[in-house]
Amino acid sequence: MCNEYQLKVRRADYDAAFRGAGVDILWRDAEPNRPPDRPFRPTDRAPILRRAAPGAGLEGLEARWWLVPGFHRGPASDWKAMCTNARIETAATTPAFRESVRSGRCLAPVTSIFEYDAPPGWRKGQPKRRWEVSWPADAASGPVRFLAGLCARSRPADLPQGLDSFAVITRPAGTDMSRIHDRQPVILTLAEGLAWLDRGDLDALPAPGPEGSLVLVEAPRVS
Repeated sequence: MCNEYQLKVRRADYDAAFRGAGVDILWRDAEPNRPPDRPFRPTDRAPILRRAAPGAGLEGLEARWWLVPGFHRGPASDWKAMCTNARIETAATTPAFRESVRSGRCLAPVTSIFEYDAPPGWRKGQPKRRWEVSWPADAASGPVRFLAGLCARSRPADLPQGLDSFAVITRPAGTDMSRIHDRQPVILTLAEGLAWLDRGDLDALPAPGPEGSLVLVEAPRVS
């Protein structure tokens, strides 16, 4: 699972990375004044990137992290299924996600994710350990990576202007993440992210990297 992540850079930082790859981003809305150390959690609005049209540049927008599928017609609050994560094994056949697999692929920029595990001797009701998971910077996009995502445009009864929302694709954990959890989000480089937007093949999404690809550091719990 992935229900908490962080983006400690501004749009301009990853805009520049995409321009370096020959891809422009057209933002649909203004950048929120959000503290960079405040993590994103379910139902928060977070930046996502998607193809504006086949072969065109990217559209950037703020979307709700908890996908509400396009077929939902009741109030947004009535969609109770927790669609923050889409399992790679079943996304193509799950009613809430299958249309997005075909035509709603997106990327969520990220600089780290957070996961929790039970320390030795842990008992029910006690707090779990919080881990920050990051990765070495690379030449293409520095500390930023991209979570493979699925997005949807819906028109809930209480939001006549429409709602953009998204989910993060997860898969069985690799060697590093398996120390603390049995699943992890699909984490992509810039080039891998563009391939996901263009080809949309779940089976072609890269497997987790080898041991040492991720850096796990115990982090303080925050409210």
